[in-house]
Amino acid sequence: MLPDSLRHSLEGCDQLPSLPQVVLRVIELARDPQVDLRDMVAAIGSDPALSAQLLSLANTVFYANQNPVEDLQQAVNRLGIERTLSLALGCSLVHTARHRSSAQLNIERYWQRSLVCAMSARLLAERAGLSAESSAIFTAALLQDIGMLGLQSVDGEGYLSLMAQAPDHRTLAQLEREIYGIDHACVGEWLAHRWKLSLRTADWIRSSHQPMFSADTPDQKAKNCIVASGLIADAWLQGEAALSELTTQLSKYFGLETDELLSQLITLQEQLPAVATLFNVRPPEWLDPKRIMHEARMILLERTARLQQDLKQKEQELERLRHEQRELELKTKLDPLTQLYNRDHLEKTLRQALEESRISAKPLSVIFIDLDHFKEVNDRFGHDVGDRVLVELAGILRQVIAEQRVHAGRYGGDEFVLILPGYDTQDARTFAEALRARIASQGLGSDERTQVTASFGLASVDPGTTDQDVESLMRTADHNMYRSKHSGRDRISAA
Repeated sequence: MLPDSLRHSLEGCDQLPSLPQVVLRVIELARDPQVDLRDMVAAIGSDPALSAQLLSLANTVFYANQNPVEDLQQAVNRLGIERTLSLALGCSLVHTARHRSSAQLNIERYWQRSLVCAMSARLLAERAGLSAESSAIFTAALLQDIGMLGLQSVDGEGYLSLMAQAPDHRTLAQLEREIYGIDHACVGEWLAHRWKLSLRTADWIRSSHQPMFSADTPDQKAKNCIVASGLIADAWLQGEAALSELTTQLSKYFGLETDELLSQLITLQEQLPAVATLFNVRPPEWLDPKRIMHEARMILLERTARLQQDLKQKEQELERLRHEQRELELKTKLDPLTQLYNRDHLEKTLRQALEESRISAKPLSVIFIDLDHFKEVNDRFGHDVGDRVLVELAGILRQVIAEQRVHAGRYGGDEFVLILPGYDTQDARTFAEALRARIASQGLGSDERTQVTASFGLASVDPGTTDQDVESLMRTADHNMYRSKHSGRDRISAA
């Protein structure tokens, strides 16, 4: 909604863009769902200049590659209401604006931009499956900047100064919102209501400077066509490089490859001179098609290279995160001091091994290890020395199990557990004896005063056994370890 002060200024301004009575009559007829096309022909026919211009535009814009229309009745019949209205509006507004606008406003460039907007919006509409709406979209795109003429009419030098500060169209709209509280698209909507254009056309004009969104409705698709047409016009007037850059961004909204969209725009360029001449506008500078395509391909190559580099960086970052995740997961499984499995993970591993033993009908053994006289080492030499003894034992266990499918972990304090899938009682005893002998011969601790031995308890599950669980297996191994303690330590006990 317009601020009251601006609305009052617009309502009291006698320099606003206006429409001749014949075009207002065409708009009135277009709003009547029961309109007789003969009435529209009669209204337009009352203005010979407009009739001739509309006839030429019909053959140039809409029927360039078909049998030309030869009279106004035939033109209106083939064009239909929306197309007739859009051409009549365009012709009259260009003529009126040329005579009313300040010489300081580059009206030539204004209408060049408007024509590129209108024709590119119609092209996009047809490519987006909106052929039935293409004429209405043409009209809204042609009028999307008409509010600039309205603001220039009421603010004169102030608006021209604002335009001079803006390096591009988007910035101009931002400055307008800061100064007037709205941008020229909103003024354009107000003018559309004043001229009694359709509510849809007024809404499309108001939305012409908003961002594009993924379109899931015909209305949003139409708005995207109009917004994109403004961006295309700006890029077109800047040259080949800008247009090529833009088309690589727009193609995704219209389901077109960049080359295909550029080819369509190059075809449009071939129509522009004739259309501009009929609108009494100098055609925009001719763009080199080969350079446009070359620039687009270079942009796509650069973008592909950037995407590949970004992908590589993202893959590296993903691998780093995966590594951190693995490290974190490993930390949740490991005992911080010995870096062997902790009790929780040991029990999970044993539960899994027990299930696999049942399924495969293979044996499974568990060895429970407890250091002898370890409490005395801690009490006499301190926990630092005790910790060093535990770390040394962990190192021996890692060496022993390095090439075997055996799991080792710290169960708690000075207690360690080995899980031996596929080992029966005899195999497990042989394994345990070799380990016990190594600990006894190598010794644990920094000197003879701190050297300790270990007591072992063994429990096994025979193939086909189904009544064992983790708790009972661990209780048996623990019980046998205490038998070793009570029998003199530094030995192995099994059931």
